[in-house]
Amino acid sequence: MSTAIPGFVQQGRDNLVRNVRGMWDGMRPRDYIRIVVVVGAYLLLRPYLLKYAAKIQAKEHAKHAFDPRKPSSNSKISPNQLRDGHITEIDENEQSEGEGDGIANGAGWGKKTRKRQRRADMKAIEDEERRKLQMEGEKDDQDIMQYLVDYEEGKDGW
Repeated sequence: MSTAIPGFVQQGRDNLVRNVRGMWDGMRPRDYIRIVVVVGAYLLLRPYLLKYAAKIQAKEHAKHAFDPRKPSSNSKISPNQLRDGHITEIDENEQSEGEGDGIANGAGWGKKTRKRQRRADMKAIEDEERRKLQMEGEKDDQDIMQYLVDYEEGKDGW
């Protein structure tokens, strides 16, 4: 077993050397010209083909770009997205996970009740966003206040 692997490697090397030498022996000038033309065309056209492929790929990527703040039409809104404030828009026609196709359940959640609850949820989300924006605004104001100087008339060259 220990001589089999080196034997395969040696045989592969011998075959490669024999085939490479034999390839050049039977070539005519026309074959050399053909190789030069093929390699030259490849070297000349490759950059243009790469640019073209990159342009097509960029268009495809832009078409199918994933925005974590905007759910796809068939995806559900996760609690983390709502909690982080990434999504503020809830489709009126989209049914939530626990909703059926109009079949009444024991809780009595009809169409009007679901719409009313959805409106209340949206209002709560908007209130939360307003509160967050107000808190951020107050933080910005505090940051700016540390750089401001109180103006007193007649002092410090004013």
